[in-house]
Amino acid sequence: MRKLIIFVLYAAVALRAFSAVEEVKIVRTFTDGSKSESVQKLEKKGDGIYRLHIPYNMAWKYNYKYVQHIDVKCGDASAKKGDEGYWVCSDGRLGLFNKDSGLLMERRNPMPIYGVKKGDEAFVGIIKGLKYEFSTVVEVKDGNYEVYPRFHIKEIGTKPYEDIIIDYVCFKGKDANYSSMGKAYRKYQLDRGEVKPLKERVIGNPRLKYTAEAIFMKFMMASFMRDSEVGLNRGDHWKPEDDPPIQKYRDFDNMKEVLKKMKSMGIDKADIVLTNWNWRSNGRNPICSVAEPELGGNAKCKELTALGKELGYQIIPHILHTENYTISPAFCKDDIAIDAEGKYRGYTGMGGKGFNPCFIQVYRKHILDNYDRMQKLGFNGPIHIDVTSCITPYSCFNIDHFATRKDTGEYMNKVGMLGDAFFGGWTSEGPCDQVANTLDYALYVSAYPSYVGAAHPLMDRCIPLWQIAYHGIILSNPFASTIDYNCRTRPAKGGWGPTTSFTPETRRLKFVEFGGRLTYYWNLNSDKNFPDVKQAYDEYQPLKYLQYEFMDFHGEIAKDVFVTKYSDGSEIVTNYSDKEYNYKGKGIVKSMDYKLFKAPTAKN
Repeated sequence: MRKLIIFVLYAAVALRAFSAVEEVKIVRTFTDGSKSESVQKLEKKGDGIYRLHIPYNMAWKYNYKYVQHIDVKCGDASAKKGDEGYWVCSDGRLGLFNKDSGLLMERRNPMPIYGVKKGDEAFVGIIKGLKYEFSTVVEVKDGNYEVYPRFHIKEIGTKPYEDIIIDYVCFKGKDANYSSMGKAYRKYQLDRGEVKPLKERVIGNPRLKYTAEAIFMKFMMASFMRDSEVGLNRGDHWKPEDDPPIQKYRDFDNMKEVLKKMKSMGIDKADIVLTNWNWRSNGRNPICSVAEPELGGNAKCKELTALGKELGYQIIPHILHTENYTISPAFCKDDIAIDAEGKYRGYTGMGGKGFNPCFIQVYRKHILDNYDRMQKLGFNGPIHIDVTSCITPYSCFNIDHFATRKDTGEYMNKVGMLGDAFFGGWTSEGPCDQVANTLDYALYVSAYPSYVGAAHPLMDRCIPLWQIAYHGIILSNPFASTIDYNCRTRPAKGGWGPTTSFTPETRRLKFVEFGGRLTYYWNLNSDKNFPDVKQAYDEYQPLKYLQYEFMDFHGEIAKDVFVTKYSDGSEIVTNYSDKEYNYKGKGIVKSMDYKLFKAPTAKN
């Protein structure tokens, strides 16, 4: 009898643990400030998978009141201070349940997921419908945590264009961790054909195969034309005669000597990206394909690309499609995206005051001519398109080319497809995965502590959640700070925060722990940093085969010691502690160092 009572009690506890994931609380906040609450049962879609489905018409109006936003609250995403577990955002921020109060509301979600672990249970919420219209919210009051998505219905500016759909994928025991969350999202992306493994994509694409095995070197040819760099305030519009001279760092002749020097040093495979090689350092966008005359013009650019090909390098143009300037001969105000209030979208960009074009217009009008000109200049590697993957899609309310955020994401991918067609692939600045279908490399996944995973009082550390989802699919460098990770001449204190977010010692370890592709940028203005590049290049060679593998597990195995496991069985242990660490008797990992434990079947 006693055993029966214990069994019944255990079953009741188990039922309570899972009952929360079988239903959610829907909180609607209306434009007049009033609220309504309801409970909605979830549909079971498979073993440990539950679905919320709110039809778009129910999201728009409710009791004849317009909805400001909708919060979807799952009981399993509630916790108290002191509970064992954590919450995670898709930008890699993780927080323990250890705070009394605070609010994190993240509108830029690189992936449409969030996750919570409590005790030996965890789930990941995958937003599959209306995924561009939500914020991830972590709310703490009096030590009580709630983690949930908030759908900004009014902000859409029109009726919701699709249903709200969230799939909750649940885990128990040893699988209840953020690695399982990332893998569940990876499986979703692979199963529906949104992405393909890098191993498959390089077949028949020699340019992408080269990229997968090469380092990324982004050379700044000239300064941007921002007011902060030219010391002027030109306002929204300016004339060519008022344009200041460019600040030149390297011209095309100088870059030819750089390539020869790199080859003589034994740096044999590199994607060489030319930043601000073009007309007025991007300041004539949407024309982005004419070589800057002050750097040597089209003729010298052709000489450089020809030499690069001869030496075995891929030479790549840096461009951007998110800023148009009134000074450009190709400027057309009808191309500019309009927000829901009827205002032109724009900001102070790389070439001064830039206006954000609608991506429908970018695709229709400004790709073929520009890409054809760049191809004829001899560029022969995946094109680098700045900004696109570092922002979530914006909408456009121009009646002639209306675009929801979803439409914009689709047209960003159409541009990516043309990048593939002309240059064998394309790379970009950040991790936002509306372009995961076509993107080949992200310059940085996190710009901690400033943005794309910004520091926050509720967070405790950064984790490679994005890499667990996308390593082996999209190449990446983990942090802005791990660019140039070993260069001795780092930017001075007071420079851009993300470049100095880790110490010189931890930059190296973070780069390896998060499965980075070797990347250089800011310190390439001076040839004296090339020995640092060569040292890291040599250290990277035994690791680069892992770019083709999925990252299957990451976790802390002892205080300040982490293991990263790959799909081929290879493991990397990174030791941030002040003592050496013996990993399962396989080998000693020194303090402030890492060690690769290569799978017996792994091939370089």
